[in-house]
Amino acid sequence: MTRLRNTEKTGFRLRRAAGAVPLLAMLLASAWAQDLQVTAEVNSNVVGLQDQFQLTVTATGGESRDAEAPKLPRFQNFRVVAGPGLSTQFQWINGRSTSSKSFIYTLLPEKEGQFTLDPIEVVVGGRIYRTQPITIRVTSAAPAPPPRRLPATPFGNDEIVRQSTLPSGDQVYVTAELDREAAYPGQQVTLTYHLLTQVGVSGLQLQENPPLNGFWVENLEVEARPAGTRRIVDGREYTDYVVKKQALFANGPGMLKIPVSTFAISVRTAGDLFGLFGQPETAYRKTSEITLHVRPLPQENCPADFNNAVGSFTLTDEVNRTEVSVGDAVSLRVTLAGRGNLKQLPDITFPPAPDLTLYSSKREDNVRPVAGDLIGGEKLWEYVIVPKAPGNQTIPALSFSYFDPELESYRTVSTAPISLKVAPASEAGSTTGGLSGINRQNLTRQGTDINFIKLSGENLEPRRPPLHSSPWFYVLASLSLLFSTGSFVIQKRLAQQTQNVVLARSRRAKRAALRRLRKAEKAGRVAPRRFYDEAATALEGYLEDKFNLPGIAVTADTLERVLEQKDIDPVKVKEAVAILQECDFGRFVTASQAPEQRTDLGRRIRGMIDTLERAQP
Repeated sequence: MTRLRNTEKTGFRLRRAAGAVPLLAMLLASAWAQDLQVTAEVNSNVVGLQDQFQLTVTATGGESRDAEAPKLPRFQNFRVVAGPGLSTQFQWINGRSTSSKSFIYTLLPEKEGQFTLDPIEVVVGGRIYRTQPITIRVTSAAPAPPPRRLPATPFGNDEIVRQSTLPSGDQVYVTAELDREAAYPGQQVTLTYHLLTQVGVSGLQLQENPPLNGFWVENLEVEARPAGTRRIVDGREYTDYVVKKQALFANGPGMLKIPVSTFAISVRTAGDLFGLFGQPETAYRKTSEITLHVRPLPQENCPADFNNAVGSFTLTDEVNRTEVSVGDAVSLRVTLAGRGNLKQLPDITFPPAPDLTLYSSKREDNVRPVAGDLIGGEKLWEYVIVPKAPGNQTIPALSFSYFDPELESYRTVSTAPISLKVAPASEAGSTTGGLSGINRQNLTRQGTDINFIKLSGENLEPRRPPLHSSPWFYVLASLSLLFSTGSFVIQKRLAQQTQNVVLARSRRAKRAALRRLRKAEKAGRVAPRRFYDEAATALEGYLEDKFNLPGIAVTADTLERVLEQKDIDPVKVKEAVAILQECDFGRFVTASQAPEQRTDLGRRIRGMIDTLERAQP
């Protein structure tokens, strides 16, 4: 009886101990979680509009090493330009260990005033912790630099306090400047980025550059190592470096914004407390937003053929010869030159010419700075003109209208008409006689090739019984059905074996193109102009097969865009377009019938095919 009572007491004690274990674990976990702290702080609560400051989010104690990168809210009036930088610390003092994990961000203010940084969420071990909000005052002038604390030295635990070596916003900053405050659509406005500094700078990088919506943009070259110039701003002397230039052409009227750009500047610091061991530091600076007023083009005295061209231009044309025969080709070269965004200009409109056939052959843009930073150059068109009738024919005058923003008026430039002396086509050289009906012949009877229809119905009777009455008809029909079924099965199996039709087409592209090119060279020995037809077919067929292009895509207007979308080198794309244009030109111009030109073009096509084969896997 006594033994039973002792057993009951022991069991009761075990149950009490077992119940205490979860409770103890919960208390330890709660104490461990309470030991973990997440805080946020800034190195200064007062910053200048052109200054940066640091935001540090720190998890201390507990499982701080498991802290995930903070989820930053969308800070209003502040821009995050760098971070997070990661810093971890571990200390063992008097038998007690502490650890921390910090995430460091660099921020730039966007306007003056007093603002609040919202609480920041940090996930540690699956739990979410939130920091306290922080109040920051942004002033127009840079305040005194905040003190910086150096790590403890091996000779003691005291920290050494010194002033920050990072220059203030009025010692080094960047600006974006326009060369004019107002412009017309299509008129060039030059945007220049300046770095102004009173301290040593060892490097600069564009950190953030939003798109310039509403503008056509052409980048202008600046010196890789720009030479600084002396510049006085608000009575203070700076060294001014031009770090970036762009030519802007507004697409339409209105108030257009030049957004803020951010730069990372590597500056040389002054060193430690004794002026030693200086290290480069990164200063982040941003430009101010700029507004450009784009005025609408005037409606008064606007020419009927005006097509939104803005600038200052001249128009010229020339032909390779003025005496030809019917069916021969004349090369007409038209050049539009001057200042303005030539890439946006439309094609020249060719007036009607009933006795001339016009073929568009080539178009080239040679755009570059022509006067300092002003964009200009030449836009060239080449046409092939084939006279259709003998006599004195005239290539009509061409005209082009534009708006001159400096004179604020419309202008029209024109060429003079060109006279052609067209002789009748020779018997050997005429290629249009059969089409125009010049050498027509009357229909004559040759032998017995034309016989009369018999109209009498005498002695008409079937010569053999109908086919469907024969048993062989059903035998043949059955064999035909079996043959069709077998063909279907075979075709299905072949389709399964060649599922990737595009790959098979690409693999045979080179072989088929070279076969067509050999055919072109053979045909060119007899009829030179046929060489260009067959050569163009060879290259077009190769591009269609190699890159799985539809036939409509292999044109001068769309080929460049389609191939660049397939990551083909732009230089190779331009060469392919040039070759196809030469093939088109060679079909009409007599000078292109020279054997050496055909040989050279064939060599270039082979080289183009070999290059594209090596470029593709």
